[in-house]
Amino acid sequence: MPDDFNFTIIYGTYGKQKIDTFNNVVVKDLVEDGTIEASISLTKKEKQAIYDEMMKIDIMGELTLNDLDEENECQHGASTISKWNNQMNCRTKSFYYKTYCEYPEDVLNLIKLKEYIHKVVSSKNEYMALLEATGNYE
Repeated sequence: MPDDFNFTIIYGTYGKQKIDTFNNVVVKDLVEDGTIEASISLTKKEKQAIYDEMMKIDIMGELTLNDLDEENECQHGASTISKWNNQMNCRTKSFYYKTYCEYPEDVLNLIKLKEYIHKVVSSKNEYMALLEATGNYE
């Protein structure tokens, strides 16, 4: 894992959740009660595992996201978005995707990666101490 490895993911309904390893910040969407921010750091071992998962899907390579293809966009209820900003080996790459009716394989891989990262963060004591979300999005 490169010394400069960091990432930010803004994700979820209306893009209200965030994991930011540049600043060790996590934002949790509480739905009806807004959002809550916490200072949460990942261990070197956790970051290494995430880095390894990113390398498996070649996250810094060419990804097929169809992010500008309005025909593939599929709106059911609240808008879901994922924005990524990755830094490693003195390179930065940013991209995003929305909700689609049929997801390209690269987006499916990114969804699995995001879920993995969220699981790592949400298992930390600092995250579990945050308030629970109330309500839901239509």
